[in-house]
Amino acid sequence: MDQVTFGVVGSGFMGTVLAQVASELPYARCVGVADIDPLRARTLADSAGCEAYEDFRQMLSQQRPKAVIIATPEDLHLGPAIAAAEQGCDIFLEKPLATSLQDADEIVDACGRYGVKLMVGHLLRFEVNYAMIESAIREGSIGRFLSAYARRITPISESRRLRGRVSPITYIAVHDIDQMLWYHPHAVRSVYARAIRGRVWEELHTYDSAWLTIEFADGALGVHEVGWCLPEGWAGWSKPASWGGFGDVCMNVIGTDGVINLNFTPMNLYACTRDGWKLPDTRHWPKMEGKYVGAVKQEVEHFFDCILHDREPRVTGADGRRSVEVMLAAEISIAEDRIVELPLTQGSVAGPARHM
Repeated sequence: MDQVTFGVVGSGFMGTVLAQVASELPYARCVGVADIDPLRARTLADSAGCEAYEDFRQMLSQQRPKAVIIATPEDLHLGPAIAAAEQGCDIFLEKPLATSLQDADEIVDACGRYGVKLMVGHLLRFEVNYAMIESAIREGSIGRFLSAYARRITPISESRRLRGRVSPITYIAVHDIDQMLWYHPHAVRSVYARAIRGRVWEELHTYDSAWLTIEFADGALGVHEVGWCLPEGWAGWSKPASWGGFGDVCMNVIGTDGVINLNFTPMNLYACTRDGWKLPDTRHWPKMEGKYVGAVKQEVEHFFDCILHDREPRVTGADGRRSVEVMLAAEISIAEDRIVELPLTQGSVAGPARHM
């Protein structure tokens, strides 16, 4: 089997996870890691057995990888994506695609112009429970889609880790926005959102949680509750160290002939010890014998499979743009306290997260 060389731009949490998963594939080889933080770049590069760079352009020109994984902060996707496309690299771009429609369109257009693949990292499309919901809807098991309700609330530690640089809509809600658009691929007519302020607002001046209502052109509705304000104890255990924390998550879909309910919070495993109840992540990126498994492995394998067999990725640039448009509409709705009709103008930008 051919081997695909790849580079990594951005060596934070997701960049590190994605790079490790890809490096463990027998048909993929990491040839360079770029990050503006040289220590972080070197740490990941050493673990992957490749060169470290502070400038992604230098990494691209010197190593000339076949593919690039881009996991920079949300508003810094454009530069690396355009540079990678110009060099003919197939691109895995961590969600969201961009934080403005202009950036999203430029990225999608560049990938089309240079004939490279673009896959947006919407992880839930590779999580078996969410994928089974989509297949059931597509096969007509619940009749005509009427509504969906999703909840995704993480511990407050997640907001602190990001230090208020982004809102929970841009960072978290875009997951479930993409799912609703996948389940019901119809045009969105309008979006209305309201923000709630508490401890996170007091500490970081970005809102704690929000409620979104998405109205589709055919009258169907999507409602999403998102936040990062669960108490520290939700995922505050020290043992077992290999158990990663998660959040309060569910998805409910109603059709004319049926209903589908997913309670994702316990993930089939929970425990109680002296430091309290533990609800670990066993689906997204848990580890077995030091290696990541779960949906993230399926996602990365799919990307490289698309390259090797010349297939279209499950999550295209067009899919990513649709999610960005709804995400931006929700941010505008909160900032301006109004229902936002779609389509948006290209100048729409996410944030700032500090809505008054």
